[in-house]
Amino acid sequence: MRILYLTDSFRPARSACANRCVVLVDALRTAGHDVQVLASSDSLLNATDDYVAPKYVTFFETFPLTEKTLINRLKNNFGGQKASVEASRSMGDFDVVVCTTPPLLLTTSAMKIAREKRAKLVLDVRDIWPDVAYEMRSFSPHSPYGLFFSHIAKKGFKSASLVVSVSPGKVDKLRNRVPSGEVLLVPNGIDETFMSGNPSLDAAMRYGIGAGTQTCVYVGNIGLAQGLGTLLDIAKKRPQVNFLLFGDGADRKKLETRAKEEGLTNVRFCGSVGAQEVRSVLTHATLSYIPLVSSQLKDSIPTKLYESLACGCPVLLAAVGDSATLLDESGLGMHAAPEDAEGLLKCFDEILSQGYTNEERQNASHWVLANHSRQRFAQDFVQAVSRLGAQ
Repeated sequence: MRILYLTDSFRPARSACANRCVVLVDALRTAGHDVQVLASSDSLLNATDDYVAPKYVTFFETFPLTEKTLINRLKNNFGGQKASVEASRSMGDFDVVVCTTPPLLLTTSAMKIAREKRAKLVLDVRDIWPDVAYEMRSFSPHSPYGLFFSHIAKKGFKSASLVVSVSPGKVDKLRNRVPSGEVLLVPNGIDETFMSGNPSLDAAMRYGIGAGTQTCVYVGNIGLAQGLGTLLDIAKKRPQVNFLLFGDGADRKKLETRAKEEGLTNVRFCGSVGAQEVRSVLTHATLSYIPLVSSQLKDSIPTKLYESLACGCPVLLAAVGDSATLLDESGLGMHAAPEDAEGLLKCFDEILSQGYTNEERQNASHWVLANHSRQRFAQDFVQAVSRLGAQ
């Protein structure tokens, strides 16, 4: 088949969206399908000067989301909505249009492209909008935003021949909303390429990890959905432990200012690092902190949870629901609700005092790789999309 894969983020970006899309696109191409990727120009924001896009990747221009304010998001999303449709018109015919969401407005582009190409529509729902906005209390169901986004979501689900999502909770929720009932679980899992090569102790020690120190690390986006204020609360109460935050995002400056004002000399913001350095850090750290901002996000499983466990790094998880279940199954960490500050601190202390053995770390790593491979999950996606071509 000839497949158009529409996405907000693709390589050279290293976002969670891009990481998922790359694996799914590679799996479709390996199966023999002609896959053309149509991605937002935001994918190029941090590209190196020597980056050359593969022939199967086209970028549509939109307002750059360098600063994630509400106005900039609207400019970016509405601009991308129009530009993606226009770009698709010169790309020929397609049998299937795959669209990954959020952003939800990209779904309207996918519906229009699928109609124009007379193609079947597949929606890859990484987060269910507008539900996630309600859960984060960004706006209410009866607000103008809620009504607008709910309308788009209903139209998208009605138009789709297949909907896939990333966690059991999301799949259960979507089955009640997708008229066709065709909802498939395709978890993120651990990207096997993340585990290629050998982790470096020297790379970890550059950040003071090892050498008898206890180190708690956070790796990921430093934004509104992470709730990292709780980590600074723990750091204030446990000054003997080093806290390293890797990544960037909308809340970084605010958190840096707070750490400075409160004299948290044991907290360090390390910026963004590459995948191999992330692996080195997680392999040698004492524990990894993985938070969600609210207990309402029961059906979310952060990708960083798979990565920490695959590296054999014990996890302090601020979450309930699907991600807590996964952590319990791994046997390498503890969890409490994001709102339970005392419970999180107690879990933090217990992880440090327990001191997981190398065998326990290795067992968790082997378990994740054996049961939660992103590449193996991608084969279910390929089979489901391939069946659409036979219908």
